Amino acid sequence: MKGVARISFRGGALFVPVKTPYERELLFEHLDLYARRHGRVRLELNRKEWEVTLANGHAEQCTSCKRRLDTLTYALGNRRICAQCAKRDLR
Repeated sequence: MKGVARISFRGGALFVPVKTPYERELLFEHLDLYARRHGRVRLELNRKEWEVTLANGHAEQCTSCKRRLDTLTYALGNRRICAQCAKRDLR
């Protein structure tokens, strides 16, 4: 579904519209909340599947900007990126 994100987590799922910048910002707030609550969530958007997890404590770097990954890690395949790069990639 174009313009709608699906956040899946243990025990359920949430559908979030992402057509406007405000809705995309709300998406990231939901991802943060559910990843902290469940430890791992899956984001399906525009035929891509992202895995959002809490950082494991190891000093990892974002594969896009080389910043240190802090709280959440966004993974698409072998790429592990920070929230700022994920926001840019999901536009």
